Amino acid sequence: MQIPDSKIAVTLYNLREYCKTESDLASTLEKVAGMGYKCVQVSGVPLPADVIRKYLDANELFCCATHENIATVSGDPKVIIDKLQTLGCDFAALGNPGGDFDLTSMESVQNLADIFKRQGDALAEAGIKLAYHNHAAEFVKIAGSKKTMLETFMDLTAGHNVYSELDVHWVTRGGGSPVAWIKKLAGRITVIHFKDFVIHEKQPVFCEIGEGNLDWPEIIKACEETNVRWYSIEQDREFPGRNIFDSIKISIDNLKSWGVK
Repeated sequence: MQIPDSKIAVTLYNLREYCKTESDLASTLEKVAGMGYKCVQVSGVPLPADVIRKYLDANELFCCATHENIATVSGDPKVIIDKLQTLGCDFAALGNPGGDFDLTSMESVQNLADIFKRQGDALAEAGIKLAYHNHAAEFVKIAGSKKTMLETFMDLTAGHNVYSELDVHWVTRGGGSPVAWIKKLAGRITVIHFKDFVIHEKQPVFCEIGEGNLDWPEIIKACEETNVRWYSIEQDREFPGRNIFDSIKISIDNLKSWGVK
């Protein structure tokens, strides 16, 4: 499929409960396309890549990225290459490193960085970018250092084919500035996760883009200035009393109302 001119994508992880079977996926992607989305990120879909591609094509949806687990990222690169070539995609990110890595340990973070350098360089030969998706946990300080785990990891992998799939919500929850991080990682962010949150009944909860507390005008401005290509909308859980399909429609409508294509 031809790459769309839109920057807006939605990650299917939001809709994972509605993508478990082939018929579910067919119905879900039809709804997504009907909302005006032209692009998705494949995440949380337990179906073969060729099946996913069939329904992407049927709904004229482009795959801008996938999420992979640590076993896949650290294993034979051919597994990712075959999957992404089937999907017509050139960007894979580690969704979460899991419990095998101590994010406060320099040795552990170095080991993770070494995996990414090796695998990122191998995937680059097939035209695929490998990225790291952060949560708030990556804003812990490395033992004996003033640097956060994320800063350390990105420094260790600089000069290699390793990218960031920055999640602006988790940057904020970790005590960082999304705008500062977008600028800090300029040139290393192809796909960014747009995610918002609001205080509801005294607790932070996920919500639609523009319905929460993040500074979207400044975030979008920083993305434009640093040529971020894809804005992938992620909302991990439903906002209380609201259907997730309604939520992803609100998010794309809000982005378009601000002039985002």
